[in-house]
Amino acid sequence: MLEVLKAEPDVEQQYCHTHGGILRSTHWLIYSSDKNQIAESTDWNEYDWFSEPEFLAFHAREWWQREV
Repeated sequence: MLEVLKAEPDVEQQYCHTHGGILRSTHWLIYSSDKNQIAESTDWNEYDWFSEPEFLAFHAREWWQREV
């Protein structure tokens, strides 16, 4: 997922985050080439910013699927 975000920097991408079973949530992610950080939102309005190591520490081993 991070490779895809970095390949399309500064473009908001929509992902489905699977929490197990049928429980899912939608997240909007942006890789900022200026900040070299990843922005994550679940409500379109407010983003939380993470460095790549922070994002991986928080979301490692989780299931994500890009939505078109």
